[in-house]
Amino acid sequence: MEKEKKTWKFFSWNTLWVVLASCVLNGVIWIGFHGFPLTGVPDKENVQSVTILYGQEERTVTDSEEIELLVNASNLLSYRLLGGAQGEPAIAVVYQLKDGGQVKVEANGSTVWWRGKAHAIKQKDIFVNILEGLFFDEEKR
Repeated sequence: MEKEKKTWKFFSWNTLWVVLASCVLNGVIWIGFHGFPLTGVPDKENVQSVTILYGQEERTVTDSEEIELLVNASNLLSYRLLGGAQGEPAIAVVYQLKDGGQVKVEANGSTVWWRGKAHAIKQKDIFVNILEGLFFDEEKR
């Protein structure tokens, strides 16, 4: 009976280590391909309005569908662990919360400024191009 118990202990600890190593490796590979997502972006239910600043232009959005679009657009700002800031912010998105607070995200084609820190964006130019096309390109309206 003691041999069976040792075998089971050996098997269960080995299995545990293999599962843990697989989870860590999977996480590292996923972050390598997709980057770190922005954490702390408010939920659409908590956002009252969104102000977008692009150059000298400013748009305020209060429609719930457009607010949802702008909250979901922040998912395009996954950033790389390595890499620094390049340039100045080209666009700023300010989420006005229902509780009176604000959350601000700034970006250009290659960098996102989030919570006072600059990070290199994993997928360059997508966020700025999409917001520019949806909210500031007058020919498409």
